[in-house]
Formats: sequence, structure tokens, C-alpha cells
Amino acid sequence: MTSLISWLDASSAETNRMRELVRLFEMPESVDDLALGQFHDTISNSLFPGTSVLHVAARYLLLIPWCFQSASGMKGADQLKVSAEQAERRLIRRFQELNVERFIGRSAGDRVAQLPSAAYWSALRSWGIVRNDVERNAIGDAMLDAAAAVRDGLPQEPVWHVGLPPAPVGFPTTADRGIALSHGEAEWIRDRVLSAVPGTLIAQLVAKPRRILKTGSVPWADPAAQAATGEAAVWLKHAEAYSALQHGLDAVYAYSVTAQARRRFGEEPEETDAETLAKWREDENYQRLLRDWDVQEFVSHARAVNPRIQPRSIAFLVGSIDELRSGDDPVTNEALHRMVREREKRAKGANSRFINERRLRAWTSPERISPQTFRWIQVRNMIVDLKEGLTRA
Repeated sequence: MTSLISWLDASSAETNRMRELVRLFEMPESVDDLALGQFHDTISNSLFPGTSVLHVAARYLLLIPWCFQSASGMKGADQLKVSAEQAERRLIRRFQELNVERFIGRSAGDRVAQLPSAAYWSALRSWGIVRNDVERNAIGDAMLDAAAAVRDGLPQEPVWHVGLPPAPVGFPTTADRGIALSHGEAEWIRDRVLSAVPGTLIAQLVAKPRRILKTGSVPWADPAAQAATGEAAVWLKHAEAYSALQHGLDAVYAYSVTAQARRRFGEEPEETDAETLAKWREDENYQRLLRDWDVQEFVSHARAVNPRIQPRSIAFLVGSIDELRSGDDPVTNEALHRMVREREKRAKGANSRFINERRLRAWTSPERISPQTFRWIQVRNMIVDLKEGLTRA
């Protein structure tokens, strides 16, 4: 892993992207054996721009700016950044004292490697809470430059949004509300999202959070998301269909690797080997989603948002859908199996389970394949936080 993350200081956006990638490896639904992450990220970013699987609670959108503002008296950029990070760690200790259920550092305490500001910086920039051109590693210089410009009477765009609600006196040791938003704080965060990313699904959800459910693992099953209109509704349909496709491809991959391991190590096939794939094949909802999906529209939308999607990825996506729609049994469709094998070998090279015996021997077929959720759990928690805050006096 060292060689993969040696460049993490390049920018806050790149840092957050790699940390999110590492976090994704811990989530069963996000294991990307077929290297289709560009499609997943494009859908996630179109539905919920600014969000991350690293997010925990909406109030961090205020807590982090307050930590940096509490350090504004420092005279050096490095001192300011260090002081702000110390405030973040004091906040963790305070949350431990309060027995807050949901916060960054709950397990590791104030020695946590990733501070909240690292997880939320993209959201702060995307939603106009911190100036969009300010990287996290340059925040000290930006705040000092802004303060100097104010003293000298020079025009300067503020680093933090001018309407940011004030921190409690004595913050962070007085952060007695934990992650619970006040009515005014919830309104302010709602307005930032509505202003920054209008029309997106996350904007439509924060505009009318009352219908959001506290449970539910996918957005298309939530009544609040089902009420989406415009482009948000289009992306939501694409998300559901893509999740069905990814589920099927993951099942084909699991079956193919299991079959390879049986052959390589002289084991007899078992009836349960194809069970997951057979269940996917027999799921009428999955079959309907694939049958009705306008794939070319999805590809057009995806490429407009992310022109860097590789042509080979698009070719694989379209080709695999054609095979899954062909009517041939995916359990015995050798053309489909071959496509999946070649895709995985191209993506992983010498680490492919179809090439690397050590990795093949370590293979354990998953008991179940989780659907793609596109950061829904994190978004749902945020909307619930806003919903509860707006009900407070």
C-alpha cells in the first residue's frame, strides 16, 4: 500500500480520493474486481456532489470551520494549521466525554490518523463553505492573507462563508450539542447545499427532508428520493439499473473464479457454486431493470460528466449488458464468462485470480453480494440530521 499512497500530500482533493478508496476496500459492496469504479463515482457525484463515504454527520460542516476559526489568532500559517488540528482532536475528546454515538475518532480517539477536516474538505469547497480555491494544506496561508487584506483595507474574498453561524463561546470544549444541529444551523446547511448544487438529488432531499427514512440501504427505495424530478430522477434510474448490472457481473465473476479454483486444485464442482448467480438470474426486478435500461443514454450522461471514462470500460459495459440480455443462461454463457475473465486480467495484471495461483488459493466465494449504494448511507444520515435539526425550536 505504501507505493499507492506516497503522493497523498499533492492536494486535499487527491488525498481525500485516496483515503476514500482505502475506505471503500472495507465495504463489501464496493470491492471493484472489474475496475468499473469510474461509473460508480460518476453516478455518486451526479446524485450527491460533495459527499464521501467518509462522512459521518452533517454538523461537521460547521464544526470544522469553527476549529479553524478558533486558531485565527496564530501568526504563522503552520501554527494556525497545527492549532486548528489540535482543536479537532479536542473536539474528539469532548465527544467521547459526551458519549456521542456517531463521530470521527469514535474508535481510535484523538490519535485518529484522519481528522474530520480531511474527510470533509471536498464538501466544504463544493458547497461554498470554504472558498473553492483553498486547499486544506494551504488554509493557514489563505486565512492569514485574508486577515492582512482586511487590516490593509484591500479587497479580498473571505476564506469562510460570511454567513457561517458563530461557534459556541469556548469552543471546542463547549461543544455540548455534539452532532445535533440547532434549527438555525440546519437551515444554514440546507441553504448552502441548495445554493451550490441546485437540482441534484441531494439538493432535492435537503429541500424537503421530512419524508426521508432512517433505514433503507439504497436511494431508489426511499420515498423522499423516489419523489425526485428532472435530471436527479434520470440519474436515480440509471443508478438502480447500474446496481442491478454490477450485482450480476459480480455474481458472474464470483462463479468464474470459483470454477477456476475447482479446476486448478482438482476439486469437484458443488451445486452451491452457482447459487448467487442463479438467484440474480431469477430476480424479475433485476431482469426488468436491465431490459428497460437505456444504456446509450447512460453512457452519454456519464461521459458528459466524466470524459475520462475509458473507451474499454464503455465497451465492456455495453458488451456485458448485451450478453445478459441475450437470453442465454449467465451460468453457462461462456462468452460472458470470457469477457469477465479478460476484464479482470487486464485490470489486475499479475494479481489476477485467473493468473496468480496464490490469490486464487486464497479465494473465498462471498456469501452474498451487496448492492451498490452510491454513498446513500452517508447521505441519508446527513438528511436525517437536517430533518431532526429543523424540528427543533
